[in-house]
Formats: sequence, C-alpha cells, structure tokens
Amino acid sequence: MDENELREAMRSTMVLTPEPPPMESAASLTAGRRAVRRRTTIAGAAAVTALATLGVAVVSPSLRTDTEPAPWAAVPSTIPDPADSKPTWPIDGNGLPQEDATARSGVHYEQAKRVQTTILDAVPDGLTVRTALGSHQAAVERDGTWTYQGVVAVTHDNRTGRLLAEVRTAGNTLPQDPCALTHTFWNLAGDCSLTTVGMSTVGVVTTSGDDRIDQVAAYRHADGTVVFMAQARKSGSLEPLADLPLTAEQLAAAAADRRFLLE
Repeated sequence: MDENELREAMRSTMVLTPEPPPMESAASLTAGRRAVRRRTTIAGAAAVTALATLGVAVVSPSLRTDTEPAPWAAVPSTIPDPADSKPTWPIDGNGLPQEDATARSGVHYEQAKRVQTTILDAVPDGLTVRTALGSHQAAVERDGTWTYQGVVAVTHDNRTGRLLAEVRTAGNTLPQDPCALTHTFWNLAGDCSLTTVGMSTVGVVTTSGDDRIDQVAAYRHADGTVVFMAQARKSGSLEPLADLPLTAEQLAAAAADRRFLLE
C-alpha cells in the first residue's frame, strides 16, 4: 500500500465511525449541574461524618444557601484566665501575700519558732542540742488551718539524732481516732498502741519501718489542736545515735504537753 492508498483508508475509517449525537445546550447544562450536585452532596456527607466523629459541630451544606457564610466550629464562649486558678496566699509579715504556703515572717513564723523552743524542754539530760542543725516552719493547709513544725538535733558521743514536733491548729480535718491520727503523720505505717498520759489517751507508733522517723506519738487536745511528737536516731548523713532520745512513754507525754497549745 502506497501513501495515497493509506490516506484513503484512514479517511474511510473516520467517515464510517459514527459521531455521538449532539446534545441540546439546555439538556447539556442540566446534566452538568446534576453531576456537580451529586459530587457536592457525596463530599459534604463524608465531611460531616468525619467531623462528627471528631466531636466538631457542623451544619450540613444542604441546610443553607450558597450565599450564607460557612458556620464556625463550636468553641468556648470565654477563655479562663490562668490567674483565676492560682491560690490566694495569706498575708506575710511584710504586709504582702506569701509566695507559697510557707510563712517567712510575721505571727505564724513566730509560732513555728515557739514550737521549736518547746521541744527543748523535752530533751533529756545527757543529750546536747546542736542549734545549727535545728529548723522550724509554718505552713497554711488547704483547709485553712496552720501547721507549725520544729526540729531539734541532739547529740551524744558524737552521734546525732532528731526530735520533731508538729502542731496542727484547731479546725483541722484529721481523724479523731488516736491511732488513725498517728498514722497520718508522714503516712507512716507500723503498729500503733494507745498510751495513757494522765487523763489523756495518746496514739504511739514505736516501729514505723520508715528511714525518716523511728517513732511518733499523736494527741488531739480538747480544743481540736493536734500535736505530733516524733523522734529518729539519725539526722542526715551524720553518725546516728545508739538509742532513741526518748522512751515511748516520754514521747507520748510530750505530745500531750499543753505547752504546745499555741495562743
């Protein structure tokens, strides 16, 4: 087949292949619009399903006209101010709010010093107080009551232990039961027994199983004030005492001592 014959064969094929019938302009436009609406409806339904799964509020495109603005996703009407969640601290001795729960001057600071001084009266003969290792602290609790704590380091034969007293002011929500009360001190475990001091019943844990504190006694005074008296053979990394500073009976008597009632 030469070039002319090939051209004629191609022309014949094009003539014999029927063209699709022409569509009227109005019918063409209607069909196109239907196709667009089908695609829009399918896409909109898929988007609504996805957003509903994510918990976002949406409005179906079929419920609004093309001239209406797209709806906003659901958002909080107001944003909380971070300052609103901050605790309000009491006024310190300098006339300004405390930086945190701890008082660094003023009446409460002085009450903690008084607790530390009262511990000194319980130190038995034969032990020496190491003033430089002592401390005291006053802190407000969540229920609005105050905790005053004093620590005294005592030595014997170049060995050092500690005596610690903690006073929780009246109005506290600590347990009424003496042993349940005693176990709240630093969440200590150990067996608790009741010791009678005069007319008072004191809870005493003599074996705490805790490296921080060896023994603790707790007593709730008639006005609701709670006093914890604790002791430990060791103080930090120093060589620990061979024996505890106080007997269990002396520890209980110190917890029931009215001198820890702060006025």
